[in-house]
Amino acid sequence: MLGILSVVSSVLPSLGSVLGNALKVGIQVLNAVAKGLTAFGNALGLFETDDPEKLGTKRILAEEEGIEPENYDTYDEYLKAVDEFEIDEERAAEIPTEDKLVKAAQHAVEAIDYKYPEANVVEVAEGMVANPEFYDDDRFAGLAELVGNDPEKLVVIGKLLNGELEGDEFYDAIDMIVSAEQTRHPELSSEEIKERVQNALA
Repeated sequence: MLGILSVVSSVLPSLGSVLGNALKVGIQVLNAVAKGLTAFGNALGLFETDDPEKLGTKRILAEEEGIEPENYDTYDEYLKAVDEFEIDEERAAEIPTEDKLVKAAQHAVEAIDYKYPEANVVEVAEGMVANPEFYDDDRFAGLAELVGNDPEKLVVIGKLLNGELEGDEFYDAIDMIVSAEQTRHPELSSEEIKERVQNALA
């Protein structure tokens, strides 16, 4: 259990700062961050839903029933318990949307960090807050598919969003995103998509 607690505690301080910055910008940014992180976690098979409000609701209500990491022998058992938790719609309706989104982001980050610590998922969240115009449902759905097939691509996405890539690494990352988007927007040329992506990062 100590291992589980160390995983959870290691990401909370920096994540809290990131989500606080998101809220300063506006709930739309928090929503984008929660959506993106939930999509990544779902694509990696860490939980069943890709709906951040549903995920956050499960986490909040599960905690109220004593479903917390320290009460399980493994983090996988804990994730399964939250996944299988049945939502009481009356209780769910009383939870503010903001709280659901924050909990969804927390749950996704903890789960991804547990399974793929090399992904530095908090850095991905930081980049999403810094570049809210980059968020697009289709774009992140495409990126989630890429991440599902290769978790290491989360590292690239985080570095791209935080302006840490230069030269060939930068253009390789852009090409990766363009390729993912082309499957969803066949009506657009690769150059048009590349311009859209680079403008969103400007």
